Amino acid sequence: MIIKNINLTTFRNYKSLHTTFNNKTNILIGNNAQGKTSVLEAIYILGLTKSHRVSRDRDVISNGAEFAKINAVVNFQEKDVDLDIIISKQGKKAKYNHIEVEKLSEYIGLFNVVMFAPEDLDLVKGNPQTRRKFLDLEIGQISKEYLFNLQNYKKILKQRNDLLKTMQKSENKDMLLLDIITDQLLGYLDKIVVQRKEFIHKISNYSNEIYKRLSNSNKNLVIEYIPNIKNDSKKEFIQKYQYDIITGMTNIGCHRDDIEFKLDNFYAKTHSSQGEMRTVVLAVKLALIEFVNEYRSEYPVLLLDDVLSELDESRQQNLMKYIQSKTQTFITSTNINEINLDEIKEYQIYRIQDGQIKESDSNGTKLWFK
Repeated sequence: MIIKNINLTTFRNYKSLHTTFNNKTNILIGNNAQGKTSVLEAIYILGLTKSHRVSRDRDVISNGAEFAKINAVVNFQEKDVDLDIIISKQGKKAKYNHIEVEKLSEYIGLFNVVMFAPEDLDLVKGNPQTRRKFLDLEIGQISKEYLFNLQNYKKILKQRNDLLKTMQKSENKDMLLLDIITDQLLGYLDKIVVQRKEFIHKISNYSNEIYKRLSNSNKNLVIEYIPNIKNDSKKEFIQKYQYDIITGMTNIGCHRDDIEFKLDNFYAKTHSSQGEMRTVVLAVKLALIEFVNEYRSEYPVLLLDDVLSELDESRQQNLMKYIQSKTQTFITSTNINEINLDEIKEYQIYRIQDGQIKESDSNGTKLWFK
């Protein structure tokens, strides 16, 4: 997949932006708060319809504007398509070749992106909710079935919790209705767990080999799926009926699953250095591009936000060698000197300042507005 150009309208600090991109590597240079990450955020939203930085969609709309629009020409499956995401205070909509897609869930997965940002270290050392979000986003990119099952699971989970809150306050407990809703929930839960197990198995295998290549070490990286329900799901739910009624909420299920990262059988979050954890997450992100390629027969776009400055020279070289000729890559940095350009076969540098983008030659002296 290749994003050929992008047009931004009242998005973040870009009132209006049009620029084309290199098919291989695009390097965005600029000081903090100038708009580098906003370009990557726009590309990310173009793929997943939501930001990796904020939870409220309207936060990406420029101050005083009514809407934000992201438009791009993307090449995948050997054809160019026009994609649009329009965000307003009333909601958002997506268009494919100028035709509005009825449901966002039908749009997600058309254009695949994988992103590594500084906050992604929380994947290892953060809370389980962060890791579940990772599972849902990445599996959802390649599986409409997973998105369907997840949406229905969440819908029925809410119904079950509403019922439990009612039963909590009522003398007459409608156990038959609780049984029916629980069975409906389990139907989707079992399917979600199967897909999560398959995903973690594939990602773990890819990540282990990539980690070794990035770090020049023989340590084994293992990713373990920790399902909240271990054996008979219906039996475990029934055993929790009374506790669920007392608390007024569903205390078990795949909404409480987790994953763990281990290096040579030691938990990465407690026994690894900051550099090792960063390499673990980077290995996982690169494993995702292999995972997408396995299902789509083409690589997603890779977004590396302020990553290279945190890698030593050896890891940086290994990273660039690994992604060469695989993905179209976008890299942000505050200093071009932090990037070893000798390891990159084909690239274009862009300098960003105050929401304006300029093209630059490799030594940074030749600049012109796009």
